[in-house]
Amino acid sequence: MTLLGVSSGVLADRTDLAGLLAYEPDVVEFYNYPRSMLGTIGRFCDRHGIRPALHTPVPYDEPRPLRRFAPTGPDPDEAAAALRMTGATVRCAADLGALHVVVHFPSPYPPYPAAGFDSWCRDFLDAACGLAREHGVLVLVENLSAHPLLHSAADYRDALAGRPELGLCLDLGHAHLLGPRQGPLAYAQALGPAVRSMHLYNTTAARYPEHGHEPARPGQSAAAGYLPIAEVLPELLALTGAPAVVLEHRPLAAGDPEPGEIGRWIRSVIGRRRPGPPEEDGPPPRAPDGPARLAPTGPPCPAHP
Repeated sequence: MTLLGVSSGVLADRTDLAGLLAYEPDVVEFYNYPRSMLGTIGRFCDRHGIRPALHTPVPYDEPRPLRRFAPTGPDPDEAAAALRMTGATVRCAADLGALHVVVHFPSPYPPYPAAGFDSWCRDFLDAACGLAREHGVLVLVENLSAHPLLHSAADYRDALAGRPELGLCLDLGHAHLLGPRQGPLAYAQALGPAVRSMHLYNTTAARYPEHGHEPARPGQSAAAGYLPIAEVLPELLALTGAPAVVLEHRPLAAGDPEPGEIGRWIRSVIGRRRPGPPEEDGPPPRAPDGPARLAPTGPPCPAHP
């Protein structure tokens, strides 16, 4: 069974966890929460039978939102900070019994020097493997679309090769912005069961810079530049057997579908999936009380400031 998840990035007020319940999620992926909220998050998940997952950084106690996460430099101080945040998130995930931890990879910001890039990637991924082994937490790197040296399906397949402690969180929007030859299906074909979760929203190359992560809804057609979710998602799940699909759109606005409508529609699409590879279970639930074109650039999306 594929679990339906939702990111806390859908909330206009991220302290209003009850606002997530209308999606009827099996999983909630929490992002950018301070340490003071962790007890509330744990109790919320226990009370509603929800599996927590985390998106680095959690905890995050700085007064200003995180604007840069640069695990592969080229600034060594930024790379060290990204690794510290990843380690803290993995330890927090172990305490919460989280399904997985998602981490952006590689650094998406210019400049993009080739010299040293391979070693920066290797150092971060090796450290992430060590954290995953030490704490028994599944760590998923999320595909981005801005770095010219690591953005394609083949790039991520090669980066994860020989690192069974790691998997991929396939961000469908980021992949879709690379164009049809390097889109989500290319990732699913190249990485197969290494895809352990998917971030689901919709966008087009023209709309992304202004509108970011749009809610997935019926009628978003390939002819209009959108990813045809109802057609593609069952095939992606058949190729990967991904255990979770996580809704990751911006906070809803006037004219958007209601949360329950979005959740029910995606559940119906997931239900139409063809038989695929065997699924692997994540960590046990926490006991109570316990040549592709690069994507257009634009403002940070709400779930990924």
